[in-house]
Amino acid sequence: MLIGNLRRLALLLFGILILLPLSFGQQGSTQPEPIKPAKVLTPEQKEYQQQWRGYMAKRQGLQAQANQVFESEMSREKAGDCPEAQTTYDSNICYGNQVKITDQNLKSYEGLIQDLMAPMPQMPGKSADNRPGPAGPSFTPEQVLEEFDHVEEVWRQYRETACTAAYHQFNGGTGGPSFQMECQLNLARDHMRELDTVYGHDLHL
Repeated sequence: MLIGNLRRLALLLFGILILLPLSFGQQGSTQPEPIKPAKVLTPEQKEYQQQWRGYMAKRQGLQAQANQVFESEMSREKAGDCPEAQTTYDSNICYGNQVKITDQNLKSYEGLIQDLMAPMPQMPGKSADNRPGPAGPSFTPEQVLEEFDHVEEVWRQYRETACTAAYHQFNGGTGGPSFQMECQLNLARDHMRELDTVYGHDLHL
């Protein structure tokens, strides 16, 4: 009986001695994944990255300027035009000055939108692709700018016609000029809001 127990104990110890090296060997064989070498950029890729950073910095600056011009004009509208004008003469002088300021703000806003339409840097090895997309044609930067100029030309013709009609509502009376200029102010501000909607991608993204 004693001999049998001793044999079983010996076999158990022998098995443990055999398994221990195998266990340690398996643990030691687990190697960390090799570190992948950092990707080395070509001179063209480095130049592209620099151009892209410059492009984005300029774009964000233009967007900030456009937003400042827009908010300035909206604040002027909220404050009211010519609240202190007492006579028709006062109104004509005041509205004339207000139209000049608003038209200058509109002109600045248009110019900033045009600047925001500048093409982005081209990736190395990739040519400009103006093939039609799934929803329609893809315009070149030149075509987009030409379209914008056309939009503004058509709008100015519309404002001139509409505000001339406003002037005619007074049948030659002295209130006609100030009402015409008030029309010009209102339509210019409305148009700035339209531009903010139509060209919101360039202005805000």
